[in-house]
Amino acid sequence: MFRLWNYLRGYVIIIVEGYFIEKFINICAKRRIQLWDCRIQKQYLATMRMSVKGFRLIRPVARKTGCKVRLLKKTGLPFVFNKYRRRRAFFAGALLFLILINFLASFIWSVEISGNKELEQSVMEEALAENGIRTGVFKYRIDTDRAVTGMMLRLEKLAWISINIKGTKVKVDIRERKNMPEIVPRDIPCDIIARKDGIIRQVIAKEGIEAVAEGDTVKKGQILISGKIPLKGGDDGSRLAHAMGTVKARTWYEAQAPVILDKAERLRTGRYITDNSLVLFSREIDLFKKKNRFQDYSVSRNVKKLSIGEDLVLPVEWITIKYIEEKIVYAYVSKEDAKREAVAQAYDKALEQVPDEADVVERIDRFIEEDGSITASVTLECIEDIGMSKRIGGN
Repeated sequence: MFRLWNYLRGYVIIIVEGYFIEKFINICAKRRIQLWDCRIQKQYLATMRMSVKGFRLIRPVARKTGCKVRLLKKTGLPFVFNKYRRRRAFFAGALLFLILINFLASFIWSVEISGNKELEQSVMEEALAENGIRTGVFKYRIDTDRAVTGMMLRLEKLAWISINIKGTKVKVDIRERKNMPEIVPRDIPCDIIARKDGIIRQVIAKEGIEAVAEGDTVKKGQILISGKIPLKGGDDGSRLAHAMGTVKARTWYEAQAPVILDKAERLRTGRYITDNSLVLFSREIDLFKKKNRFQDYSVSRNVKKLSIGEDLVLPVEWITIKYIEEKIVYAYVSKEDAKREAVAQAYDKALEQVPDEADVVERIDRFIEEDGSITASVTLECIEDIGMSKRIGGN
């Protein structure tokens, strides 16, 4: 803001030469003559900036300190106007430019979506468009509160959404709803059943009857802690309770990856073809269309949007597409290195299946040879709570 204000009112850059430069600065400060960006260039010579009004007042200060003052440069809007004051076309063009920028700034030219992981970008853009948020729309007609309500009703996976308009950009930040298991109310009878297969390691029943013991093999959906408690006294009846407890079991997660001995690598030859295009209001204009002659290549796409600052984005884009020639080279990998890489890939795949609350207690690596091919298999043994509540008589 300080630099902008000085530019608007205009300032000069001066060279002060003499033995008493410090005294010159002190007297200017005492007489309220503002100086800034003072720099010592060499012995007995310094450059500094000051206002036009202050420049008219420094002659007595220079005479008193014996310093020689020279004008180096005039900077600022008043000097620009003075330079082009007779060029009416320049001022007309500048005024037209400001009007055009102000007009374009009244529309939305960019929609940024963040926070979505499961929700696809195209689905979010379609839902936003249905609620009046898309590129090219008049931004003062957008009702963000109404759009937030519409998005929450439109998409069930949304847990929270924020829509903010900054300049010509709409920033949408969302949080997705997590699929939580059904929580059975405390006053409703239920069983604890297995959510997956496993071998029982420990059963702690806080309420209900243990239906399995340590070492038992259980299948998904099997009752682990029953909410049906037999009545005392030998009666045939039973009372229903809300079963509670934890059931730890051994579970396994397995993944495989092929052992590849011949590895293909893509190497760049150093040759490339660049194609440039201009986008105006979502319409792409190919300026220098070049034919891609490469057989094997990779493509890099660079999009530069015309913007004033971070949030004032304009509907003009410069797209550079580079076709980079590559050649495929096949390299032989030793059997040990190939096995090691395949095991690492299989381990990463298996680890992705393990829930956050499970503890990995053992890892088993093995190789399967079949029809001349080798496959790496990694099995992770875990200890985890496999119990989940299910209403008695419910689905």
